[in-house]
Amino acid sequence: MKIIKEQFGRFTEYILSNPTTGESVNILPAFGGIIRKMTFQKEGKFFNVIVGADTDEQLVNEMTAYPSAHLFPWGNRVRDGKYTFENANHQLPINEVGLHNAIHGFVAFANFEVVQEEADDTKASIVIQFEYKGNHVGYPFPFVLAITNTLSTTEGFTITYTIKNTGYTKMPVVLGWHPYFKIAGETANDWHIDFPATEQSIPDEQMISVSKKPVDFSGGIALNNQILDAVFSVKKADKITAILHSPKQNVAINVWQEGLDKQFTFMVVYIPPTRDCVAIEPMTGNTNAYNSGDGLLTLSAEETYQVSCGVFLS
Repeated sequence: MKIIKEQFGRFTEYILSNPTTGESVNILPAFGGIIRKMTFQKEGKFFNVIVGADTDEQLVNEMTAYPSAHLFPWGNRVRDGKYTFENANHQLPINEVGLHNAIHGFVAFANFEVVQEEADDTKASIVIQFEYKGNHVGYPFPFVLAITNTLSTTEGFTITYTIKNTGYTKMPVVLGWHPYFKIAGETANDWHIDFPATEQSIPDEQMISVSKKPVDFSGGIALNNQILDAVFSVKKADKITAILHSPKQNVAINVWQEGLDKQFTFMVVYIPPTRDCVAIEPMTGNTNAYNSGDGLLTLSAEETYQVSCGVFLS
């Protein structure tokens, strides 16, 4: 296994590479640590399974879609950017102007530092880190966020998040990952998805979850003519997996998340209007969890929290 560094326009890209199989994962630490490209192979055929930019200009211009971004310290939306925590009121900047919400935190396009590189016969990994001093408007809680990206010969690609509260008070946390998945030559109308949803959140006019309804997708559902843009509660388990399957090509993208209490117990599934990909997003909390408490994590001073998710092809 190898770690290769190449220039991607103005950014340095780190490529986790398996020279034997040709599989690879491309990471941009200086642009939020996003995964720009993810290539797996099955029976000699290669699949780039994740949506990403082809140029750095395209990358910067598509920021509003958050392709493959890490969402922290809040994932999804905070209504009107307002929340109360430990009896103190806070106002976040409104960066979803149309719906008047704060959305997706502030590390999505931050400059992460590469703090560790490791490669051996079975895996290649880099650890990227973002240190926050508490100076973002509306979020006065210092932390260190480390993201370990690992490509393995046996387990595909794994992301492990490690969060440390470096302040003197408790801090509120919602964490998410925002990838869009694709299977070349096809659209959502060709695919099936299978994931263990138990409830679907029902949003209001600000796309804030206000109620839930039971759902049962046993055996999976065909996405042809389906419109999906929702937060789902998922059945808790050591490992929860969403499977996006192409019957035509007999290939499946498996997106897994650790799913016990205080882990990734929510999942967003979204088909954009282009219908050429599907977002499958592991989340620790529901929309507006800063106010509803639904999935909100609270880390004490000096506490460290860790959770993982990943992708493999079958």
